[in-house]
Amino acid sequence: MDSNLSWSNPLIVILWVFGWAAFVLIIIWINQRKRQKVLDLIHKERLAAIEKGLPYPEWPDYHINGEGKNQENPKGTLGAGIILAMIGIGMTLMFYLWPSLRILWPVGLVIVFTGLGVMISFFVTRGKEKKS
Repeated sequence: MDSNLSWSNPLIVILWVFGWAAFVLIIIWINQRKRQKVLDLIHKERLAAIEKGLPYPEWPDYHINGEGKNQENPKGTLGAGIILAMIGIGMTLMFYLWPSLRILWPVGLVIVFTGLGVMISFFVTRGKEKKS
């Protein structure tokens, strides 16, 4: 086996991590495109009804326009922050304990502090959601 393609090569580990991040971003982008297509279809239906002089249909309850019920978990941001922080702690420990990757241990701290920032964001905006 070629020694350049082993897990002890930091480049392979970094490509693995960022590859998964790219995968998640692509999934989010695809879901956003689907949502936009539904909005375009609803818009075309409403325009066609207006051109024919018919009363235009109400917005369907697709939870797209913000008028529908909020189906999201109100503590989703907190959960995401905790998950990011735990992944970052795990990566920091993995890099620190793996002798050939020890130089990369600060990379995990970036993810830890991102998770902490998301958790702080949850606590800062939580009071505003209760008032509105």
